[in-house]
Amino acid sequence: MNALADPPRVRKTVGGLAAVAGLALAAFTVLNRPLVGVGVYAAAMVAVVAVQWRADATIFDERDEAIAQEAAQLTLTVFGWASAVVFPALTVAWGLGSFDWGPATSAVALSVAVLYLTYAGLLFALQRRR
Repeated sequence: MNALADPPRVRKTVGGLAAVAGLALAAFTVLNRPLVGVGVYAAAMVAVVAVQWRADATIFDERDEAIAQEAAQLTLTVFGWASAVVFPALTVAWGLGSFDWGPATSAVALSVAVLYLTYAGLLFALQRRR
């Protein structure tokens, strides 16, 4: 049997390659070898695309899409509620002199803000289109 005709096996391969890509990027960056990390990441992601392109069967179907959509919705909900509690609390602590917005916390706050602004913009655009 052709391994690329077995959707569960291909999904596991794709997931494994994606995990290797992310872990290699993180590990080699920590080891101060960022170009090696990017090289391994790029090679693994090219392999992800190649495996899916060469597959002889549908790999991700409507069920997979529904699961991914639900996971994305739950992720946004969790980060939204956490942000609604954490960032005002940090702002109060900063106002009282108990907390400083360092580079890391500022970057996290900015990233969360950009995430939700992107979501709001896309939501607005999709609502207008439909």
